[in-house]
Amino acid sequence: MEQRNSPRTRTSLPVTARRGDVILQARCVELSQTGMLLRAPRALHAHAWPYLSAKLLLPSGPVTVLCRRVGVRADKVAYAFQVLDAVSQQRLTDHLFDCLHAEAQKRGRRARGPSLRRAS
Repeated sequence: MEQRNSPRTRTSLPVTARRGDVILQARCVELSQTGMLLRAPRALHAHAWPYLSAKLLLPSGPVTVLCRRVGVRADKVAYAFQVLDAVSQQRLTDHLFDCLHAEAQKRGRRARGPSLRRAS
């Protein structure tokens, strides 16, 4: 059983991963307060990078993190956030809140069904 400190949110955000002079482009497919799951290029799988610096491009601005690799499965690599600056932490929190709020509103509309209007 997985144990998470915060729920994952499905996303499709561009990520730039960097280690030294090597820069790779990836896509974040799941995001939480504590980490992310990347659909990563083969080069990220080929290099045993236990840590990397990453920049997620959120609608409100970039989030820069230092990440630790915690798992690999197929074309996806999981990273736990190790270091976030205060601005990045706030952007991440606001983005995840907005995503969870939007999802809750969608669920609420589906549960209620279409609204009925009284004929005049």
